[in-house]
This record gives sequence, structure tokens and C-alpha cells, in this order.
Amino acid sequence: PMGNNPTKFQLVIARVEANNPSVQELSLEKHDVGDKRIRVLAEALRQNNTLERLNLSACNITALGVRYLSDAICNIIITSNVRRLNLSDNVKVGPEGGKYLANALKNNKILEQLAINNCGLGDEGFIPLAEVLSTNRSLAVLEAGGNEITDEGAKALGDALKLNTSLEGTSLWNNLITSNGAQHVAEGLAANKTLLWIGLGGNGVDVEGAWALAEGIRGNESLQWLGMGGNMLGDRGAMHLATLLANDACCLQSIGLGGNEISDDGATNIAGALKTNTKLKSLGLGGNRIALTEGDEGTKQLAEMLLTNGSLQKLLLSSNIIGDTAVVHLATALETNTGLETLLLADNPFSDEGGEGLAKVLCSANKTLRTLDIHNSQMTNASEKRIVKVLQGKSALTRLGSAFGAKNNILTIIKGDENKEA
Repeated sequence: PMGNNPTKFQLVIARVEANNPSVQELSLEKHDVGDKRIRVLAEALRQNNTLERLNLSACNITALGVRYLSDAICNIIITSNVRRLNLSDNVKVGPEGGKYLANALKNNKILEQLAINNCGLGDEGFIPLAEVLSTNRSLAVLEAGGNEITDEGAKALGDALKLNTSLEGTSLWNNLITSNGAQHVAEGLAANKTLLWIGLGGNGVDVEGAWALAEGIRGNESLQWLGMGGNMLGDRGAMHLATLLANDACCLQSIGLGGNEISDDGATNIAGALKTNTKLKSLGLGGNRIALTEGDEGTKQLAEMLLTNGSLQKLLLSSNIIGDTAVVHLATALETNTGLETLLLADNPFSDEGGEGLAKVLCSANKTLRTLDIHNSQMTNASEKRIVKVLQGKSALTRLGSAFGAKNNILTIIKGDENKEA
């Protein structure tokens, strides 16, 4: 850590200037570095070709600081070896900073990962970065969440994806992209052959965007992970994505649909698709409205799917409206299912009956589930304590989410619904 003591910063600079092969990583995260010190660091980088990972997130850097860094990583005398650059949470980088980075990527052939989340880029700063992806052949990961990027920026990315052959993952979480922008991205995905994952969560994509993405991904043979949490897909959007999952050509291994107002209808469609799908390993449905209707039909269908599906490893259902009947359905399915390893049920209204039914199965028939989250249910404290104790002694679990979980090597607490967005 650098602190505000100039002597400590000078030591950091000396380490960079020494060009020691053993110093491959430097993090100044959450230190008030500012542009003046970034200029000094940039000068030191001109003499360095051993540093590979540079974390400058939340360092109070503006566009001017980015200009210094961009010039340094394009130095032609000593070629920069920085492969991972994190500039996230420097809100004053702005559009001009995005343009400086885009110019750098036209010349730099080494940088593999660039994180510029929450940097105030807007379309003006992001579009030049997206456009350079058409010719850049080194960048594998671009993260640009929280930058107020609209459909215009999404169009630039979609166009670039048609030509790019090196990008493996990109994140545009929490921007201002609607279904129109999703359509452009989908067109890029239809032509792209190398992208492995894309995160579009926290935008304004609705049913039309879901249809477009399903169509675009249908023939894509590389995409493995699609993050769509926190959009406006609804049951109809879920239906379009279920149609995609039912297609034998679909290569997705993980799909995140948390926080999308999906109810039993949407869950039923997805469950139907997964009765034949053998590639999906993770399904995120946290923060929806599943099991809202009488009879808990959505979760019942998911449980029936688990009777025949042996490939799904993670099922994320936290923060829904899942009651005892639904949990009992899931428990019954786990008696014979041998594929599921993670089940998140936190923040659901099941009570002692559901919890005890689940525990009974996990302490007898099921020996493959490793992670279970049951915190913030409507179980009584006494019942939950008893269930945790039984699970600790007799189940195969290695991680348990409960207010009464033991903090030891056998069980650890999972706090919160970590996978709502995933």
C-alpha cells in the first residue's frame, strides 16, 4: 500500500524503474494517486517491460492521467508488458479518457484485459473503444459497466463483434441499453466465433431484446455464459430464451436471469427446455416471482426437470416466493439427482416443513449437493439450528448459508444472494 506518504510512492516508482522480473503486479487501488503521480508512474513504465498487472482502480485519475498511461503503454523504445489494466471507478476519466485508451489500443499489441467500469465514458468515450476492437487482436476482456452507454454504444460493439477474433469476454452491466441495443449485439454474436461470455445485466432489455439475443446466439458455437440479470425480460422473454436452450445447437453453459420479473410461466418454459438440454451447468433465477401461484407450479416443474437432467450443477433460486410444497418437490428430486452441486434458496418463505424435508434427503439419499443456502427463510430459529446441526453431521455439504452455520472447515456461511445477477 502506498498511502499519502511521498516516500512510499517513491519506493513504488523505484520498484517499477528497477524492471525486476520478480515484480509482475502493482496495485494502488483506492489510493488518492491523482494525475501528477500517474505521470510519474507513466514515466517509470517507459523503462519497464516486466510489469504485467496494473490495478489503478479508484485512484482519482482523470482523462489527463489516462493520456499519460496510454502514451506509456505504447512506448516503442521499451515495449510495455502490461497485460491487465484496471482503471475502474475513476469517474473523472470521461469521454476523453476513453478516446485516449482507444488510440492506445490501435498501437498496443500486448494488453489482454481492460477494466473501465464506472469511468463516466458515455457513448462518446465507449464507441471509439468498441470500434478499435475491429482491428485489435490482443484484447481478450473488456469490462465497461456503469458508463451510461446507450444503444449507440451497443451498436458499435455489435459491429465490432462481427469482425473481432480475439475478444473472449465483455461486460456492459448497469448501462442504458434497451432492446434496440440488444438487437445490435445479437447481430454481432450471430457472426462472432470467439466470444465466450457477455454480461448485459442491469440494463433495460425487455422481451424484444430477449427474442433478438435468442436468435443471434442460436447459431453461435462459442458463447458459454450469458448474464442478463436485472433487466425486464418477464415470462415472455424467458420463453424466448427457453426456446434457445431447447435447441441442440445451443452451447450455453451458464445463463443468469435474476431480477427479471419471471414467474411460474417463465420458469416452467425454462424447466421444459432443460429436460432435454445437456450442456447448461448453471441457471440463475434469483430475485424473481417464481412459485407465486397456487400449487408452486414453477418450482414443481424445475423439480421434475431435475429428475431427468443430470448436467445442471448450479440452481440459483434465492429471493423468490418458494414455499414448503415447492421445497418438498425439490427435495424429492434430489433423492435421485446426482448432478446438482449448488442450490440457493435464501430469502424464500418456506418454513420448518420444507427445511426438514430437504435436510432428510441430504442426510440420506443425496450425496452430491455441496452448497446449500437457506438463510432468511421462515423456519423457526429452533428448527433451523437443529437442521444445521444435522446437516453438519450427516450430509455431504461443504458450504451452508444459514445464520446458524458453523464457521469451520466443514461448513461456512454464504452471506447474501451472491448469484442474483449471475
